[in-house]
Amino acid sequence: MKTITIDDELYGFIASQTKHIGESASDILRRILIDELGLKAGENPQVDVSKPAEVTKEVKDINKSKNNQPEKPRTGDEVVDATSLFELLNQEAFDQPMSKVERFLKMLGALHQTHPDRFAAVLEIKGKGRLYFATDKNVLLKTGSSTNPKQIPGSEYWVVTNNNTDKKCTMLTNTAKVLGYSKSNVERLGQLFKA
Repeated sequence: MKTITIDDELYGFIASQTKHIGESASDILRRILIDELGLKAGENPQVDVSKPAEVTKEVKDINKSKNNQPEKPRTGDEVVDATSLFELLNQEAFDQPMSKVERFLKMLGALHQTHPDRFAAVLEIKGKGRLYFATDKNVLLKTGSSTNPKQIPGSEYWVVTNNNTDKKCTMLTNTAKVLGYSKSNVERLGQLFKA
């Protein structure tokens, strides 16, 4: 195993390409090289180390690729930068055994940590006659007989947790939508939850 030093921008790009929780930077880079450069699995590309400019050019070309470029932050109702969220989720110990409720709460906690000033928007996510989020546990207890509210880690927000896995996934992806994530990053978050 070799250690390399990369700048924050490139690290952010690599982290934004995570397809599942616990995927290593080496796995991500290997996948990008196979997909973008047409290398075959197990193939060792011949790189002339006396010409580092060629390697730099290849990395820049990958970074420019439309399909793999991390989404940039924009204002208003447009897409927010997903890099910080996926970096945070990559640091979580999702490779350890945990229940779907624990995973759900950790992921909501990461969304809150990434967007604490905008997180109040989740209070608008509701079911038919039922609240899903509140700032008071008792408010959620009053909306149903078995809501099982839990506090979202690192926040003052509470969420009902007695829903099935698909409903939890929908609540999680709806949270990402109201926070301004793109469709592709919302789907990616849902896949990480179900992994």
